[in-house]
Amino acid sequence: MILLPRTLAVALLPLALSVGAPAPEAGRTLSSTDVAALRAIADRDAPTVRARDWATLLSEYSEGAVRMPPNGPAVEGREAIRKMLEQLPPITAFDFRLVDLQGDGEIAYMRAAWSITVAPAGAKPISDAGKILVVFRKQPGGGWLRVADAWNSDLQPAR
Repeated sequence: MILLPRTLAVALLPLALSVGAPAPEAGRTLSSTDVAALRAIADRDAPTVRARDWATLLSEYSEGAVRMPPNGPAVEGREAIRKMLEQLPPITAFDFRLVDLQGDGEIAYMRAAWSITVAPAGAKPISDAGKILVVFRKQPGGGWLRVADAWNSDLQPAR
């Protein structure tokens, strides 16, 4: 029975995620300073990507950050993320829109929507749009760094 292991895994997931992690303090939320800092990251995402300013984008990732692209393996660490970004074809359009921002003062997550058009050499432009979830960890100096992100397309898979 495949359903039993899946059902059990889903039922135990909250417990597994909480083991070893302190419970969030009741009423603890992001400060107005934290919200402003995280919104600033969201606001500069699109112009940074359109400019292919990978150094600026990478400076917002922790050294051990992981990106989880659709239909591919996880990309771990700033250097691997840099290599992945440098392989992108020319970007002719990119938009990033913050949908939700939540956190507890130490960890925050950003849910956003994106759209992109790329122009691979010798091919017609390709457009896509979807959603992304970005996880941030507050740093000792008070700044925020991305520690993980995962995204996928809203388009139906090709048949």
